[in-house]
Amino acid sequence: MIRKTKPEFIAPYLKDASNFSGGNAEEVIIPESSEELVIFLKNETRPVTIAGAGTGLTASRIPYGGVIVSLERFKEIAIEEERRIRVGPAVTLNELQDYLVATNWFYPPNPTETWASVGGTLATNASGSRSYKYGVTRDYVEEVELVLVDGRKTIVKRGLKIFEPLKLEDGSQISFPEISYQSPKCKNAAGYFVHPGMDWLDLFIGSDGTLGVFTKIVLRLIPCPADFVSGVLFFEDESSCWKLISKIKSFNGEEIAPCSLEYFDHNALEKLMRKHQNIPHHSRAALFFEQDVAELKDYDLVLENWYEFLSEENIMLDDSWFAQGTKDIQKFHDFRHDIPIIINEENSRAGRVKLGTDMAVPDNHFISMMEFYQEILGTSGLDYVMFGHLGDNHLHINLLPGASQMEYALQVYDQIAEQILEWRGTVSAEHGIGKLKKKYFAKMVGAEGLSDLKKIKDCLDPGNRLGVGNIL
Repeated sequence: MIRKTKPEFIAPYLKDASNFSGGNAEEVIIPESSEELVIFLKNETRPVTIAGAGTGLTASRIPYGGVIVSLERFKEIAIEEERRIRVGPAVTLNELQDYLVATNWFYPPNPTETWASVGGTLATNASGSRSYKYGVTRDYVEEVELVLVDGRKTIVKRGLKIFEPLKLEDGSQISFPEISYQSPKCKNAAGYFVHPGMDWLDLFIGSDGTLGVFTKIVLRLIPCPADFVSGVLFFEDESSCWKLISKIKSFNGEEIAPCSLEYFDHNALEKLMRKHQNIPHHSRAALFFEQDVAELKDYDLVLENWYEFLSEENIMLDDSWFAQGTKDIQKFHDFRHDIPIIINEENSRAGRVKLGTDMAVPDNHFISMMEFYQEILGTSGLDYVMFGHLGDNHLHINLLPGASQMEYALQVYDQIAEQILEWRGTVSAEHGIGKLKKKYFAKMVGAEGLSDLKKIKDCLDPGNRLGVGNIL
């Protein structure tokens, strides 16, 4: 086991992509195995914060004192059997996908930050552009080896329901508390996932490093698609894009069955034009779509279905882009991922703070949400960019206030959150709550909900030592 106590060696673990400052820790512990971690935790009484790869946006890995546990040595990766792969929590998404290239298997979740660790994606229940069809990280986790903050260890497998006790290796058991709270019925990564009759595994996924430590992870794989039909569609007005989404959803996965539906508003396109000069200058919105094709013999039919469907819609079809091969598919994914990169670079140069939303609503409020965003942002006078997962009713609004506009921008953010919650949506659909969104999470679940979630926390970490400051 490696122990780092010098301030200069601890400092790299006190920051992440959220740019949150003020964290502190007494030392960093780097175990070589789950056995070493168990021994350490059994003899530890200080607060413990788990350090992932540092790509998170809500400061979950930034400690409030105590000790940091980094699992950076947990890098194993191996196909366990067909459709299953065992990985250590420190394996990055890039490393996982590179490993799978030589196989016939595919891991669908594709968060924007490909250097995120797999353990981190479990902690936040991350998703990505393909979540519209394939779902989120939770849908592909089959089993974890889990260590509680007191050093007790267990294997949690898919199928173990919360009405059964969670059995630990030392013979002790934990029962799920009687609570009334339930998670919202939309894409959601806010707080603990709670649905009647769910698996214990579902509780730990998305728990922001506050309930247990993942030391081994078994993921479910699916057969690798033969190809993808994909394109970037351009629109002369934004509402035409929104209406198209409703029509696409009406197919219910027949003929037109995309796995990705990614939106770019006019401000996003203006920023992207600096790097992608072939974007039509009169376009006001864009939609990246992607549909997987199981067998190559079906590729032309799928492409023909899209052309036939789109030819009847209000789209700048002649100016739109359609992939002609794997290079174009990668180019379109780069197009999608370029916008947050561009914004972060601009903010860094300008010393500007970004306020980013991560909210989603149920399907029946989709058009109302888009109209609300257009009105409140258009009249705010703030610089902003809107992009993201339109198929999941989940958009990222980046407010880009000047130094004198920060207080006003926070007021606009509050107004947006209040309306989303009125529609029974979520304040975080994929990034988690961490330390930065607790105010909004408290409004979302209410006092009774917070009390119920505290009961869950008390069952697994009664001393409130793991992930102090996250979620609750």
